[in-house]
Amino acid sequence: MRLILSYILASLVLFSCIDEVPLLSNDDTPQVIVVHSFINPDSSLNVNIAKVSNLNEPYIWIPDAIVSLKRNKSDSSKFSYFSGGNYVSNIQISHNDSAYLAINHSLYQNVIAIKVPSKVIIKQVDTFRSLIGTVGKTRVYRIYFKDSAYNKNYYRLYGVRNFKKYTLDKNGNRIDSLRSSERISLGGNELAFLRNSYNAYTTKEILFSDETFNGVAAKFEVYETLIKFNSPTFFTESIDIYLENISESMYDYLNTRNAHLWQQNSITQLPSKVKGNLGIAYGVFGAYSAFKYRIKF
Repeated sequence: MRLILSYILASLVLFSCIDEVPLLSNDDTPQVIVVHSFINPDSSLNVNIAKVSNLNEPYIWIPDAIVSLKRNKSDSSKFSYFSGGNYVSNIQISHNDSAYLAINHSLYQNVIAIKVPSKVIIKQVDTFRSLIGTVGKTRVYRIYFKDSAYNKNYYRLYGVRNFKKYTLDKNGNRIDSLRSSERISLGGNELAFLRNSYNAYTTKEILFSDETFNGVAAKFEVYETLIKFNSPTFFTESIDIYLENISESMYDYLNTRNAHLWQQNSITQLPSKVKGNLGIAYGVFGAYSAFKYRIKF
């Protein structure tokens, strides 16, 4: 009996120490919108608009905004709402255009101006094996591209491995295969890469400007920091090298986003703010031109 009474008293003490933490309701959620749009001269234009929601709630898409785009001195053209917060348009934009995105909604009214980057071209990629200090023997890519001396350019570089995974039978014979792709981990010691301290936060892409070589040289080397060798169950068919000339707004957004995502997984740092160009709204309006160079094996 004494044991039962002791248990009841202990339970009452524990329950009295528990404070309920109320979850934010819809009324407590900030009335702020989130906009993401990355326009490209070679594809249709898309603007995604949503409202900030709690982590335990579904996305709150905004279907009733008025979205339009003006290029250079032409008339504005309206976007059509599709679904899932996406507004689409077949407006044709060109490299070096000035683009003005207008968004009109009860929560947000603004016009955001950006410059569409000039065209970028990878002229050649040489591959070879080399010994890299902290990595060991790995594959190196020497990339030659055309850089415009007229503009200040910002670049994003990443690679994609296209490979086959094989299933083996008990005798080691291949009986099935599956094609797939993945981002490769890249590193580099070029001054342009080192000048951007945000590159320390990710190995899946390298962001840099042409401040150190604008119009003078357009050649650099990158290497795989985690190389995957072919085996009976794995074969690399090709590597795609992507080089994008991106707007300054997109450059700042991607840099701070990479830092934010890395800091979310750190036990010593609080996530920093992701930089955008939308004023009181979250997100970014950016533009890019892209070139893909495929290396077959």
